[in-house]
Amino acid sequence: MKKAAILVSGLLSGALIYGQLHAQDSMAGANLAANQPVKTISSAAATSGVSTLHEAALSKTAARVTKDFKSRFTKVADEQWSHTGKGSSVYFTSNGFKTRAYYDPRGNWQGSMKYCNESQLPHFIRDVIKRTYYDLAITTVIICEVPNHVAYVVDLEDPKTLKVIRVSEEGEMDVLQDLTKIN
Repeated sequence: MKKAAILVSGLLSGALIYGQLHAQDSMAGANLAANQPVKTISSAAATSGVSTLHEAALSKTAARVTKDFKSRFTKVADEQWSHTGKGSSVYFTSNGFKTRAYYDPRGNWQGSMKYCNESQLPHFIRDVIKRTYYDLAITTVIICEVPNHVAYVVDLEDPKTLKVIRVSEEGEMDVLQDLTKIN
């Protein structure tokens, strides 16, 4: 369980850093249609014929990402793709969740983060949180999914405190941050 928690924490930390560093890139314009594979080869490289193998590999990767994305997520709206040498990410809305999914350079799904509110939490997880923190309001929820594991990162707050907790799918809780508000 600790390995899973560390893995989920690592994904969350990496995803948050990645999202903050590349937020302007994704907003700047990598808005692609769902059926269009991504090509990142410059026109000079494409016309030279030198990178034909590289272009074929990118095309295969784009096809793999597209296939996985369409099978994993349904009712997708407002896709915004971002690509770097370290992989791809896509931000979209699906089934009422704002979601960001991450793929490695080979096109393998690495994980996703769903942003939601208290009403979209599974009842079991909400119950676990409210049994301990009954007097704090749930303000933000991030559902972190990696292969074979799910964790919930929840912001709790009242007029004097702000807590960030992590809850495993088994119901184990950790406090990630415990802050006191200054009036």
